[in-house]
Amino acid sequence: MASCRQAPPPSARSAPPPRDAGQAALPPPPPPPRGRDLALLYSSNIEGHATPCDCVRPLGGLARRATVVARARAQADAALVVDAGDLFDGKESAEQARRLAAAVTAGGLDAFTPGERDLALGLRALRRLPVLSSNLTDRTGARLFGSERIFRLAGVAVGVFGVTSPPAPADAASWRAAGIEAGPADLAARQAIASLRRQGAEVVVGLFHVGPPAEARRLVAGLAGLDWAVLGHSALNLEIPEKAGGARLLDAFAEGKHLGRLDLHVVGGSLAFADAGERAELEAILADHRRQLGEYDRSLGGMDPAALEDYYRQRRVQLQTAIARETAALNRLPRAVTGSWFENRIIPLDDGIPGEPRVSGLVQRLGPHL
Repeated sequence: MASCRQAPPPSARSAPPPRDAGQAALPPPPPPPRGRDLALLYSSNIEGHATPCDCVRPLGGLARRATVVARARAQADAALVVDAGDLFDGKESAEQARRLAAAVTAGGLDAFTPGERDLALGLRALRRLPVLSSNLTDRTGARLFGSERIFRLAGVAVGVFGVTSPPAPADAASWRAAGIEAGPADLAARQAIASLRRQGAEVVVGLFHVGPPAEARRLVAGLAGLDWAVLGHSALNLEIPEKAGGARLLDAFAEGKHLGRLDLHVVGGSLAFADAGERAELEAILADHRRQLGEYDRSLGGMDPAALEDYYRQRRVQLQTAIARETAALNRLPRAVTGSWFENRIIPLDDGIPGEPRVSGLVQRLGPHL
């Protein structure tokens, strides 16, 4: 039964930091209640990399990815797998693209928003993927794919949509040949969010393939009603989801070397999620700043050249200001999380993860190019 399952182990950033000398030792807070665990597995920028990289530490591979997805489905009460585009590198043959799409979907994929490289291959390979796009149309303005979709996950209605920015000059000719056009991403996103909310979506996830990180942040920050934004094209490491307006950004590197996992723990029916690692993160930063302040205090005792004294005094004031700000922030946070909460992890697909056999077979048939 679901109530007997154990929550996944906490991330490294939830470990308590070492305390300064003289601080009263407090017992660790109790672990947050498990509630209903909804796992969101997310990626982007796989760029045709179906096998582990030829690196000192080989990472990645669709077969390992499939194993992590299967484990999440077994651990959580429900799971959803999404990708924000650039699955292909744009150089695949039609057959390679078809097989790559088959391997990804066999490993688990519920929603996909294409990037410019995917669209440069044309529409045939994309028809084999669960594409959602609110702003891609043909020359007549008719949508090429479904705009949005609601997934029922352990009693929670999760709405998903996607948008893609217009092509760069290098891909524009391929788009025109395929009859693909992109409407304004911001307008399409607002319409999709409103539509999903009208349909009863309680949590809204957007897949954004809209260019550099600064552009994605600007777009997401202006969207009311959005909860989570999975970024494509940016290849950031957002182990700590970044806030943008009322939403948080998710991204898990590139080339399929990692897979992001966001666990939303619904406690008591609340859909306002606290960051379970926020307090520990602040405590670690505060402890480091106190340590640095102590070192600067010793330096001001006469160990440093006079020419550096002004710098050390300014730095000391900066640290004191930061310590006061962080202490106030900690005082506003409860010691223990008692309501709904989330945990985010970026999982490296290393050699400790075995490949899922069926997907391994599909990848072998892709050929050496991938």
